[in-house]
Amino acid sequence: LTLNKLSVDRNLIEVFIKGMDKEHVILLAAWAARTENQDAIDAAIVGMLADPKEARAGITEVHFLPFNPNDKRTALTYIDNKDGTWHRASKGAPEQIIELCNMREDAQKKIHSMIEKFAERGLRSLGVARQEVPEKTKESAGAPWQFVGLLSVFDPPRHDSAETIRQALNLGVNVKMITGDQLAIAKETGRRLGMGTNMYPSATLLGLDKDSSVASMPVEELIEKADGFAGVFPEHKYEIVKKLQERKHICGMTGDGVNDAPALKKADIGLAVADATDAARGASDIVLTEPGLSVIISAVLTSRAIFQR
Repeated sequence: LTLNKLSVDRNLIEVFIKGMDKEHVILLAAWAARTENQDAIDAAIVGMLADPKEARAGITEVHFLPFNPNDKRTALTYIDNKDGTWHRASKGAPEQIIELCNMREDAQKKIHSMIEKFAERGLRSLGVARQEVPEKTKESAGAPWQFVGLLSVFDPPRHDSAETIRQALNLGVNVKMITGDQLAIAKETGRRLGMGTNMYPSATLLGLDKDSSVASMPVEELIEKADGFAGVFPEHKYEIVKKLQERKHICGMTGDGVNDAPALKKADIGLAVADATDAARGASDIVLTEPGLSVIISAVLTSRAIFQR
């Protein structure tokens, strides 16, 4: 649905450490990014540096923790070449970074209010943290983590996404958004694309939502009526597909990652998007070779024509 071409707004960087400037927050985020085989977030952050080589300048890399869909963060253990001290830098989903830093409730509230403000504008938030590692081993727990800053990331919708969704709805195909992003971002994206804002947090799928009107509704019915779910983990995707099929719906699923493979396999029609991993392609019935989802409409029309014959 989006271009996956991310940009970070320098003016909106929030710093939480006295005496630290925005450039140092960017540098810490860049240290916690891959310099090769980058994903879109890593590329956007390293691209903010005057020279991409700064992402490893003055430090020696000891160990890099890559992103995974459960931890939702990356981290680098490194040695400062100036004084030989060991440190870690981490960036990722703000909730995970807040948890890592074991913050006071008032500080958490302040960060959450900023995240909400960003999200209402369709901006994704990225938390950045640092810690010292006095034990000087990559396995050691290290000193307490410090939350250093919050970055806002914009991922613009594709120019053809709104039209694709409009055509799908006209053909009687119900479209649901399943995203790892926050609820406010999901709602704003849904609003922009004309696919509705009746979205719920992933907690509702587990019956953990505090909202009594939602808690009383069976999960199957909730999934059927919702326009989408936010803050979703990989295992939820499979469950959503399974529950829709139990309600006798023919269910298509799009995905690109290894973690999407079970849901793609379970769906009646699994669609691997362009640049999908081999695992996602292997689990799918249809592999898209062009970016975007507009070609799915062609597939719906062609398949209906075939079955009518």
